[in-house]
Amino acid sequence: MMRIALYILKYWLPPSLCMGLIFVLSSLSHPPSPDVSWEGIDKLFHFLAYAGLSFWVMRAFLSINQNISPHLPWVATILIVILYAASDEWHQLYVESRIPDIIDWIADCLGGLFGTLTMYIWHKLSKRFQINRSII
Repeated sequence: MMRIALYILKYWLPPSLCMGLIFVLSSLSHPPSPDVSWEGIDKLFHFLAYAGLSFWVMRAFLSINQNISPHLPWVATILIVILYAASDEWHQLYVESRIPDIIDWIADCLGGLFGTLTMYIWHKLSKRFQINRSII
């Protein structure tokens, strides 16, 4: 039982916390933002948030030690990120001073693809060079 709890904490808590943070920030009428006068900076924030989310989700799926298709972690991660990003934009319909934006969703999806690819490459390199996987 303790082993399962540690597994969940190590692999599934980070993506859950990331999803929670995105939800909380999305629930704010005026989320915190650095004072930068660059047009479209919020798209970069969307990209980075969902790159991080997909990195953690992909890591969690790669931790499943079963005989599964090598494509399943990719597909599952990308589907989860795309659907979560869509639900986040939909959620903003109900938040004062917020509006859903298809461009935000596209930035979320691109970030998700980037984070998934980053974790995939990290995973492949760690196997190739036999890096201590306990740190990953």
